[in-house]
Amino acid sequence: MNTIPSFPAIADLVLHSASMLLVESVVHWDETGIDVIVNPADSYLFFDAKGEVPSWVGIEYMAQAISAYAGREAVLSGEPLRIGFLLGTRKYTALVPSFPLQQKLSVKVRELLRDETNLVLFDCAIYSDDVLVAQAEIKAIQPNNASAIIN
Repeated sequence: MNTIPSFPAIADLVLHSASMLLVESVVHWDETGIDVIVNPADSYLFFDAKGEVPSWVGIEYMAQAISAYAGREAVLSGEPLRIGFLLGTRKYTALVPSFPLQQKLSVKVRELLRDETNLVLFDCAIYSDDVLVAQAEIKAIQPNNASAIIN
């Protein structure tokens, strides 16, 4: 008998509040990455004049998937969730002008490199019905003392 693995609720992995929480659920994770589902219809704060989600919002989908990945690490180690920062994006390529509202997206992020300061490089991709619609490399950091940076 096959069982579907259960993952924590996305709100237990990502620190965003309800209206800005754009990731719907986790479908896979392992030591090197995470796969999440996004429903573009939930991204109403980003709708353009035509009622569509512009493809540049994909960077935020990727960033929130990375946040879920960091949340996974915190949950597994018994640590509290910590804030992280997107430092930069390389080669963001959107193959569509907007994301279809009627179809959920699969966002996949894989850790490529991590240094001693917790600066991490991720390979990110967004798929719509198994078709690649956006990709990028994203640098992020999760400092041990984020309040020292913010204040």
